[in-house]
Amino acid sequence: MSKNEKTFQANFEKLEKLSTELQQNKVTVDELVPRMKDALEAIQVCKEVLKSTKAKLVEINKEFEEIETQA
Repeated sequence: MSKNEKTFQANFEKLEKLSTELQQNKVTVDELVPRMKDALEAIQVCKEVLKSTKAKLVEINKEFEEIETQA
């Protein structure tokens, strides 16, 4: 997976597609293990992006609080 593919949206869409295909029985037994490995990677990327985003939002919130106390 290249750096450009490591976006939350792309990986979330990959997970949605796999979920739909599994629900519709479109994934064969032969495809299951590699597809689940792809899903695991996608989940890890999404989790990393969410963790990073949360940290940035906490930092931004602190800056807003500092501005409010200065006013």
